[in-house]
Amino acid sequence: MELFVWSDALSVGNEFIDRDHQQLIALINTFHDAVSQQRDREAIETSLDRLIDYTREHFAREEAAMQRIGYDDYPLHKQEHDVLIRDAVELKDIFTSGMAALSIKVSTFLKDWLLTHIMQTDRLLAQAIARTAN
Repeated sequence: MELFVWSDALSVGNEFIDRDHQQLIALINTFHDAVSQQRDREAIETSLDRLIDYTREHFAREEAAMQRIGYDDYPLHKQEHDVLIRDAVELKDIFTSGMAALSIKVSTFLKDWLLTHIMQTDRLLAQAIARTAN
């Protein structure tokens, strides 16, 4: 069962950002499925590693776009990215240290954070990118 479903309401109106967000949602769901189906620790860690790696790639693409357009809110937006990566890595470290019960909390945290980030911060970024394209 999917934890998080993409809908048009989540679109920020920018193709590369929306495509990345769809992939992030798919990776969150893969992680959640691995946990829900009680797969082995290695499968769960691998899915979480893929999610963290892709998140870093996505953030790098967004940050490059922000720098390209001289985005005024770049420092704050980058700080949000840095905090998410730090928190995700800390949760992964807790999970790998043997606290598997945190797996569902990790899924929920990632879903809630991504949803908030998409609906607020990334929507503003997409609007700024669109303004500079015109």
